[in-house]
Amino acid sequence: MTMLHWIGDALRGQLLLVPLPAVRWLFIGLLLALMAWVVQLPSSETTPSGRHSAWYEDLKIWAWLALMFQVLVYSVF
Repeated sequence: MTMLHWIGDALRGQLLLVPLPAVRWLFIGLLLALMAWVVQLPSSETTPSGRHSAWYEDLKIWAWLALMFQVLVYSVF
C-alpha cells in the first residue's frame, strides 16, 4: 500500500463521518447564497449594453429562476 492509498483511506474515513443531510443542506445553502449574489449584480452587467433592453433580457431573472428550480429539486429529492 503506497502513501497515496493511506492518504485516500484517511480522507475517505473523515468524509464518511459527515452526515448526508448536513451535506444536502450545505449544498442548498450554497445555492441560496448564489441566488443572493445574483440579485445583487448590477443591471448594467446582466443586460445588453448600448440600448434599452426589455425585462426578459435581464439575465438575473433567468439565473435566479434556474437556481430556484435547483433548490426545489434538491430540497424535495
